[in-house]
Amino acid sequence: MAIKLFQSQTSMFCEKVRIVFAMKKIPYDIVDVRKDDRKSLIEYTGQRKVPSMDYNGKCVIDSTIISALLEKDYPANSIYPEGAANKGLCLALEDWSDEVLIHANHAIRRADTPEARKKAEEEWAVHFKTLDQIYTGKKFIFDRMSLADAAIFSQLHYLYTAVNYEVPAEYKNVRAFLENMRQTLKLKSLGDSFEAQSL
Repeated sequence: MAIKLFQSQTSMFCEKVRIVFAMKKIPYDIVDVRKDDRKSLIEYTGQRKVPSMDYNGKCVIDSTIISALLEKDYPANSIYPEGAANKGLCLALEDWSDEVLIHANHAIRRADTPEARKKAEEEWAVHFKTLDQIYTGKKFIFDRMSLADAAIFSQLHYLYTAVNYEVPAEYKNVRAFLENMRQTLKLKSLGDSFEAQSL
C-alpha cells in the first residue's frame, strides 16, 4: 500500500511534512485537497485539516504526529538531534514555530489597516531578533538539519511566498539560514516534487 499525503500547497505544516519525507527519502503520493474542494480529504478523514496522511490504511492527522510516526518507522536520517536534552529543545522549538510564528504569519497576512500592519511587523521583529540570535554562527540549530529547522523554515518560507514579506536585511543570520536551507534541500536532491513545489 502507498502512503498518501492529503495537503494544500500553501500550508506551512504541509511543507514541514514534505521536508520530513524528503529528509528521510520516503516515497509518497500527494492528494491536493484544493482540486476537489477537500471532498476527498473529508471522505477519508471526516475533517478538513491538513496535513493528513493515509499511512498504509491508517489515518494520521497533524504535522507533528505525522513527523513522529515517520521517525519511528523510518529511523534513518533522523529528524531529531542526538541526546535527550537536544531532542527536547528541538520539539520545543518546533512547537514554538507551529504555535507562535504561525500567529505572527496570520497577523501580518490579515492586517487590513496601516496600524494592524505596523503591529504585525513589530511582532515579527521580536521573532526575527530571536531567530537571528539562534542562528548566530550556525547553519542549523543543532549539528545538522532537524525538525526544528524544518518547522522554522516552513513558517519563514510562507511569510515570503504567501504573504510576500521579505526578512529585513538587518537580520543577516535569518537570511543566511533561509538560503542555507534552500541550498541544502536542493543539493541533497531530496525529490523532484519537493523542489518543484516548495522552493
